[in-house]
Amino acid sequence: MSLILHVAAEKWRTHLATVVANSEAQVVPVIKGNGYGFGIKVLAQEAKNLNLPVVAVATIAEAEEVQSVFPGEILLLSPSAHSDSERVIHTISPHSSVFSAKMPKKFVLELLSPIHRHGFSVSDLGNALDKYSESGKCEGIAIHLPIDQKTSASEWIDKNLQSITERGIDPTEFNNSVWISHISEKDLNKLKNNWPQIIWKVRIGTDLWLGDRAVLKVKAQVLDLHAIQRPTRVGYRQYLIGRGWLLVVSGGTSNGIGLEVATPKRDFLSQVKTLTKSFLNLFGWNPSPFTWNGKNLEFAEAPHMHLSLLTFKGKDAPKVGSEIDVDVRFTTTAFDQVVFD
Repeated sequence: MSLILHVAAEKWRTHLATVVANSEAQVVPVIKGNGYGFGIKVLAQEAKNLNLPVVAVATIAEAEEVQSVFPGEILLLSPSAHSDSERVIHTISPHSSVFSAKMPKKFVLELLSPIHRHGFSVSDLGNALDKYSESGKCEGIAIHLPIDQKTSASEWIDKNLQSITERGIDPTEFNNSVWISHISEKDLNKLKNNWPQIIWKVRIGTDLWLGDRAVLKVKAQVLDLHAIQRPTRVGYRQYLIGRGWLLVVSGGTSNGIGLEVATPKRDFLSQVKTLTKSFLNLFGWNPSPFTWNGKNLEFAEAPHMHLSLLTFKGKDAPKVGSEIDVDVRFTTTAFDQVVFD
C-alpha cells in the first residue's frame, strides 16, 4: 500500500549537474521541510556528490540530519535557532534573541527585503555588524526575495548595497558575500557587472530539485476494484455513487492527498476557476489528483488516512495491482517510497 515517487535517476542527476554548471553564482542547495519529496538525507547525499561546499536548511533538526551525510558547511535560515556545530552558519535578524547568551561563531545578517518577513534595515545593519563581529565572523549579507517580483530585483539590491557602502561599511566586512534567493539570471548578471568584487551565493530549492518535472513520476497502487451495477452507498460517509467502478488506491491524508494548500490568486481568471469549482462541488463533482489513461478520477468521498476511494466511468478500468498516475505538490507530499529507476 504505497504512494511511490519514481525518479529517472540519470536524467535527474544530469539536470542537477547542469543547473550547478550553468549558474553564474555559487549554488547553495536548499534542503528543508520534507526534502522536496525526496527526503532530507537523499538531497544531502546528492549535494555531497555535486561537491558543493555549503547547503541551506531551515531548522536545527534539519541541520543535524544533513550533518550526518553532508561534510560541508550548513547555512541555518531560521534567525531564531542556534547550533553548537562549528559547521553551521547562523542567520541573524533584529529579533534573534537566541544569541543574547551565546554569540555565533559564523553568521550572515539578514537584510529586510520586500517580503517583509524579517531582517535588518540598512540603517541598523552597521550596528549589528559591529556587535556580532566582536566574537564571530560575518559570512555575508542574506537577502530573501519574493517569487513574484513587482519591481526590478537587481535595482533594489543595487540601491541597498550602495546605501550600505555609503554608510562606511566595506564589503570586506561582510566577507564580500551576498546570499540571495529567487534571482533571475538577467538580474544576477547586472549585479555581477555592478559589483564585481562580490561573491554571489544563490540559494536554490525548487528549481534545482524539482526543475525537471518530466523525470519525476508519482504512482499509486490499485488495491481493490469493485464493479458498481446500480447506485450504491460507499465509504465511511456512505455517499451514493452511480454505475461504473469503485477503485481503492494507495495514498491518503497521511501522504498529503486531498489536503489543499493556500495559494491565493487575485487575478480574474483564478477567481473564475475558484467559483466554478465551488459551484460544481455543489453537484457532487469531486476531482482527485489521480488519473488513469489520461482520464481524471473523482473522489467517492474524502480520502482516508492511507488510501482513497475513487470512481471511474468506462470499460477499461485498471486491474488490481496496477499503478495509476498522481499529480501532487511535492513539498507537501509524504511518499511511502522514493525509487530511483
